[in-house]
This record gives sequence, structure tokens and C-alpha cells, in this order.
Amino acid sequence: MSNVPKLRFKADDGSEFAEWEQRKFGEVFDRITTKNKENNQNVLTISAQQGLVNQEDYFKKSVAAQDVTGYYLLHKDDFAYNKSYSKGYPLGAIKRLTRYEKGVVSTLYICFRAKNCVTAFAEQFFESGGLNREIHKIAQEGARNHGLLNMSVVEFFKDIELALPRRKEQQKIAAFLTAVDTKIEQLTHKEVLLKQYKKGMMQKIFSQEIRFKANDGSEFPEWEEKRLADVLHEHKSRSKGSEEVFSVSVHKGLVNQVEHLGRSFAASDTSNYNLVKPNDIVYTKSPTGDFPYGIIKQSRVDKDVLVSPLYGVFTPESVGLGYMLHVYFESEINTHNYLHSIIQKGAKNTINITNTTFTSKSLKLPTSRDEQNKIGKLLSTIDTKIDQIAHQLDDAKTFKKGLLQQMFV
Repeated sequence: MSNVPKLRFKADDGSEFAEWEQRKFGEVFDRITTKNKENNQNVLTISAQQGLVNQEDYFKKSVAAQDVTGYYLLHKDDFAYNKSYSKGYPLGAIKRLTRYEKGVVSTLYICFRAKNCVTAFAEQFFESGGLNREIHKIAQEGARNHGLLNMSVVEFFKDIELALPRRKEQQKIAAFLTAVDTKIEQLTHKEVLLKQYKKGMMQKIFSQEIRFKANDGSEFPEWEEKRLADVLHEHKSRSKGSEEVFSVSVHKGLVNQVEHLGRSFAASDTSNYNLVKPNDIVYTKSPTGDFPYGIIKQSRVDKDVLVSPLYGVFTPESVGLGYMLHVYFESEINTHNYLHSIIQKGAKNTINITNTTFTSKSLKLPTSRDEQNKIGKLLSTIDTKIDQIAHQLDDAKTFKKGLLQQMFV
């Protein structure tokens, strides 16, 4: 295997850096075995996306022992390896402590700090998966003893071979990738703020703290309590024979079933499937994640598609009202409050509700279609901006992933 990555920096004088050298893990990192002596400590856990984070913040509760004296004590810039599967990290994740000055972790973790390596470079090296190949060898041995990495195997951890550049090149790599990380963090923060803004706007609109005016400056009529049956029409259209089958996702709305799930789960005969027209409202009637009574989405697809015959499909009074309901029911609380009193749970957690029952409850809604469309357009504009930021964020993450593949051996 070559000790020269595909993408490299040059020294300040324009010369080539030396070939990367083989080093043992124990030469580059010191194992941390210092035990915590206080019980009122910041107990940490590893999140694949967020790194080392406070356990109660992450799980919304503590899953640590009542007495955490004896846990490993970490200080800022120390690393922890959790040795267990998490999404994107089948052999466990290695994360650096950056959020807090110190914290404690379970002794099931392997903890260490850089001694002959730039800490920021080490963080990028671990993110690149540069350690996975060697850990996999150890994991295979550990698996034979009924554990991914049992304590007898941990002792071999220090002998893992690493290919590393000299310090100057480490610094250049770390500085460049840290700048990319900063861009990703900025986009992530911007996405969070936009989502918070949208949530706040939705609440103010539905509480009528914010009202729109007609184009001539006049006031729109007062909102009224309306049954969904008064503003949603069940057209009961069926397949015409050429439409694609779609699923309904919490985060993506209506999405092609093959693209979303990897394959089609539709019946061979879809003639009785429900036709969904652009801007229709679809109610899934099946528990999904934080939505135990199903999800309600407006189709943003620009063509007719099909969904399961078990779903309810309705055309809203206006496109704007459809989007208002789409955003309103993005909230787990709003969806629960609307559905829980009219749902009957059957065997195996199935949901028993007719389309008539679904539309039987009321919400306070604008009566003017012009106001409905103004509100829908505002909310749609915010969502478009969120989508743009999300695409930029995905592009930045893909760019970073490509860099990691090319900048490490």
C-alpha cells in the first residue's frame, strides 16, 4: 500500500513533503485511564453527528450509573472510542472532546490523547476512517470472544499501525479541513435558525398574531372554526395505469418509493391505488417515528402519482390552504392533538380511522382563499430557502467526504 495520498499540500518553499511514515498507535497517542473521583460530573456520550455531548442533553435523561466515580476523566481535546455500532460507524466512532473543558465517560470506552501528533489532524484522520481497517482486524478477534473489543483485545490497540505525515503537513491538512468544517457548521446553524423562524411564523400565523391584508389594503374576514371536511375534498380517483408509486416520508413528504426505500413494495396490480394530484393532501394512517397516528403531507410533486389504497387523499380548498395544513401538521404536537381523540389503535399497533372520521374535527382557518394563498406562499418561500441551505450543506458534506478519501492514506 502506498504511503502517499492522492491529494497533498506542498511545503511553504514549494518543495514536496516527505512520504508518510508508519507509526504505532501507542507511539502517537497516550491511553487515558485516569479515573474520576467526583460524582457530580458532566457525563458524556458519543453522538455520531455531534461528537462527545452531555448524556442528558442527548438522551433527554441520564443512562449512567448513579455513582460515576471510577468513570474515565477526559479533558478538552481528549478522544474517546465507543467500540459499538452506530449509523455510519459500523466499528464504532472516535470523537474529540471540544464542547466542554472536561467530562467523564464509561470505562467501556477506550480513551486517549495525542502526544506526537497534531490534535486537529488526528480528529480528521479518525473521521476519514483511516483506523477502520486495523480496528476491523481486532474486531474479528474480539468477536470470537463474544464482544466487538473486549478488554483483552484492547491491549493490542497500542500496536495498530498508522501511516502519518510529518507535523508541518499535519498542520496544513488540519487547517484546511477545519476551514471546511467551519463552513459546514455555519450552514448547519443557518438551517437551524431558518427552521426555528419557520416554526415561530407558523405559530404566530395560526394564533393570528400575524395577519395579512388584501391587495387593496383592506382587512381579510375573521378566521372561522372549520371541519376539515369543509375544506378538503376526497376525490377518490384511481390509477390510470401509468403513474409511479410513491411513499410518504416525515422529512421528504411524497417521494418515489424506489428512490426512498430502495425497491418497490407496491402490489403487482395497482389499479385500486389512490391517485394523488399535485397539491393534494395525503394522510398515511400508519405510525411513523414521532408520529404514532400517522403523518399528513401535501404533495409537492408536479405530476399525478399513486399511493397505497390505505391512505386518505384529499384536494384542499386552495393550494395555499393545503400548504398551511402541510406546515401545521409538520408539528408532532399539532398532529397528536388533532388525531389522538379520533383514532382507535388495533392489533399490532394498526390505526383504525375512516377518511370521514379523519376530516370530522375542526381547526380555526382563514375563510378567504386570497389570505390562504398569501400565507401558503410565505411558508413555501421559507421552505424553499431551507431546502437551498440543506442542498448547500449536503454539497459541503460530500465535498468534505471526498477530501477525506483523497487526503489520507
